[in-house]
Amino acid sequence: MTGAGFTMLLALFLFAACKKSDNYYYKYTNTTQEYNGTILDYVIQHPASYDSVLVVLDRLPNLKALLNSESDSSTFFAINNRSFELAIKSLNTTRALTKKKPIYLKDVDLLELDSIMSRYVIKGAYNTSDLNGLKEGLKVRSAQYDYEMHIQYNVTDASGFTGGGQQQLIFSDPNNSIFKRYWQSINTTAVNIRTHNGVIHVLASGHDFGFNKFTKKFAH
Repeated sequence: MTGAGFTMLLALFLFAACKKSDNYYYKYTNTTQEYNGTILDYVIQHPASYDSVLVVLDRLPNLKALLNSESDSSTFFAINNRSFELAIKSLNTTRALTKKKPIYLKDVDLLELDSIMSRYVIKGAYNTSDLNGLKEGLKVRSAQYDYEMHIQYNVTDASGFTGGGQQQLIFSDPNNSIFKRYWQSINTTAVNIRTHNGVIHVLASGHDFGFNKFTKKFAH
């Protein structure tokens, strides 16, 4: 084969590969996963990711019962162990500056912990299909304390296509403000895990548990 012929075949191969990749991302959909159990069952069965959630829930029996109740419907934004590690490290670094002893999840004030953790449990079950098309996102309420949170649907860009990539949700604590510059937000890394009593969306591991409020509340 001549050099020119080889070059042409290589170009055709690369073009076909690119078209396949573009088509893959453009048609990407995040299939709903079905889990045979409650939200709490899911957390219990994944201790490598969520044993810190269980430590918190063991201190909050009402919230724990809600996540196990099949008569209630909730959306849980799952916080993994790394997020708790970030929050605890930041807290104790700040406490060390004023020579205060370190504290951990088992030590912090119960009512404050309940208030923070409850923000990750939303009244009603919301998956991406419920949020797709809502340009301004959706204001939602926590299952306890009726605290306002916000969910925004988003699709990442991929292979040259705007909005051709993975579905995700942007979960925000508006801090009781209408101005987004005051909001604290985090993206999901997985969505639409359907359980017997609602939906789970998994938050990115870089999230600081408490939306940066953990240190402020417990540093003193």
